[in-house]
Amino acid sequence: MRWANWSHPMSNKPSSRQRSAIPPRGKSPATPMGAEAVRAERAARRAARAAEPALRRQVVDTREGEGIIRSSWIGTAVFVAGSILAAAVPDARLPVAIVDLALFFGGIIVFFWAWAIAAGRSRDREISLWNLVLLEDVAPTRVRWSLLGALVVQVVVALSTAWITAALAFGILVPMWGEGHCWLWGARHGAFEPRKAPVPRKGGKGGRPDREARK
Repeated sequence: MRWANWSHPMSNKPSSRQRSAIPPRGKSPATPMGAEAVRAERAARRAARAAEPALRRQVVDTREGEGIIRSSWIGTAVFVAGSILAAAVPDARLPVAIVDLALFFGGIIVFFWAWAIAAGRSRDREISLWNLVLLEDVAPTRVRWSLLGALVVQVVVALSTAWITAALAFGILVPMWGEGHCWLWGARHGAFEPRKAPVPRKGGKGGRPDREARK
């Protein structure tokens, strides 16, 4: 009886035990539950990514902060004109360098002003640095592209003229002017979500269990 299920080692035919482990034709082996969970999670992530653009809220353009936008572009125009003048006229390079430094320090002042406003609003608003810097989901499309467009122009002009002479290298500091205005608009007029109320901890203060509740 011990030799009933025995097969020769060189034989290609499976034994009775091996045949019972082989699934019938047309049927695949059962998939583990862990693999099914991973596939379901991946499908849910793909669906969430596909639905993300539709879920983004549209910020209404109320024409607020127009003075901030104009100030950003005025500084950009002065910087571009000064860079072109300094590249063509060597005698104008020192005054242009002084203007570039003035725009840089002005941008620092605007930046700290915006930081103080954002700190005050953060008491009742959910303010994140990412949204404050890039104005994503907190500013109308027109405002966002206008402020970021001024910043991009400053960066391109600074990198294009910095190699000409040392005086024009100060232009690398000028994008602080545009970045400070982005912060200022977001801090003053950004449509941030209200701050959510903190979830109370279970068991009283400090996470310790309430003795009275136990009694």
